[in-house]
Amino acid sequence: MGWLDHPFPVNSFLIKNTDQIETLRELGLQMVSFDPLRSHVGPLPLKSAPSMATAANITVENLRLMDEKRARTGRTAAHRERVQTFEKRYEESIASTKNILAEVLRDPQFAALQAGTIAKQLTASFLDDPGATVMMVSSQKLDDLSTQHALNVMILTMLICKGLGVGREIMGAAGVGALLHDIGKTSISKTVWRKSQRNRSEETLYRLHGEYGLKIVGGHVNPGVRAIIRQHHECVDGSGFPDGSMGPQINPLARIVAIADRYDTLCNPLRIADAVHPAEAISTMFAREAKRYDASMLAVLIRELGIYPPGSFVSLSNGSLGLVIAATSGNTLKPTVMVYEPGVPRNEAVVVNLTESTDIKIDGVLKPETLDRSVIDYLNPRMRLSYYVQNSEP
Repeated sequence: MGWLDHPFPVNSFLIKNTDQIETLRELGLQMVSFDPLRSHVGPLPLKSAPSMATAANITVENLRLMDEKRARTGRTAAHRERVQTFEKRYEESIASTKNILAEVLRDPQFAALQAGTIAKQLTASFLDDPGATVMMVSSQKLDDLSTQHALNVMILTMLICKGLGVGREIMGAAGVGALLHDIGKTSISKTVWRKSQRNRSEETLYRLHGEYGLKIVGGHVNPGVRAIIRQHHECVDGSGFPDGSMGPQINPLARIVAIADRYDTLCNPLRIADAVHPAEAISTMFAREAKRYDASMLAVLIRELGIYPPGSFVSLSNGSLGLVIAATSGNTLKPTVMVYEPGVPRNEAVVVNLTESTDIKIDGVLKPETLDRSVIDYLNPRMRLSYYVQNSEP
C-alpha cells in the first residue's frame, strides 16, 4: 500500500510486538510479505487455513500517527528541495575551486582573491547560522578528485573552526589555506604523489610539495595561509614533515587542516578500494592516530560530525537500512537518514530526521562490504563522499 496510507515510518520493518500486528489488521491488508533472512525467528506451523483480513476502523492513535506522517512528508519534500539546492551550490563551488587551482599557477594574486570569496561565503554560512552543519551531497564531478578533496578539506576545516569558536577573519584564512593546501603537488609528477608506496627519492620529492606551494602563492596570501600550505603534514608528536615540528611549533590553522585532510583522505582515497567508512575513519584517527593531532581539535571534529558522520551506512531499530546524509547540530545520536526502500524510487527516497522520530534510532554502523549491491546503489551509488554546508531549517 502507499506510504502515506499507513502509520509506520517505513514500508519494510521488523515486527517486534503485537501492537504492530493489530495495526496491520486495522489496515485490512490482504497479504504481507516477509524476508526470512532478516527475520529473527521462523514462522509457526499453520494450525488451520489463514483467515483473510478485513478492513476495520483504524484507531484514533494510528490516525494521529498518519497525520503526523503526512506533515513529515511535506517536510521531507521540502528537505529534498533543499538538498537539490545545496547540490547545485556544491557543483558551482567545485567549478570555482577548479578554476582557482588552475588560475593560481598563472595569477596567484587573483586566485587568492577568488579563494577568499568562497571562504567568505562559507564563513557566513557557518557563523551566521548556529545550526549550520555538514551535509553529504551527490556530485556528478568524479573526474577531478583533487578539486573535490580541496573543497571537502575546506568545508571540514571550517566546521572545526566553527566548533572551536574562532572569529570570522581567522575562519576565512583557514578556509583559503585549506583550499590551497595541496597546490604544491602541481609541481610534482602525478605518478609520484599518487603512489601509495614511494621509494626514498620519490618520498623526498613528495615531501617538498609544501615548499613548492609557498613558491606558487608567493606573498599574495596572509601568513596563516602560508603556514597551512607548508605545515599541513606536520604532527603534534613530531612525526610529520617537512620539519618534524611538535605541538605549539605548528601553526594552529595548520593543525586544523591536518585533521580535515586526513579524515577526507581516509574516506576518499585515490583508490576507492582503500576507502574506509566515516565512522571507521573517526575511530582510526581517535584510537590509533590520536597522538598525531591536537586533541582538542580532533574532539571538535568528532563532536561536529557526530558519532554517525554523513556517509555512514546504518541499521535502524525498525529493521531498515539507511545512509546518514546530514549531521544534526548539538545532537550526535540523531542525524538525518535516507532510508532504503526498494519500492520507492531513489529520487523520492524516505528521509527521516531522527530528532523528529521517537520510535526510530540507530542500532549500529554497517560496513559497505556487508551490504547487498542494490542497497549501496540505492543509498550511495557513487561511493565517494562530498560535503557542503547545510543551513538549519528555516
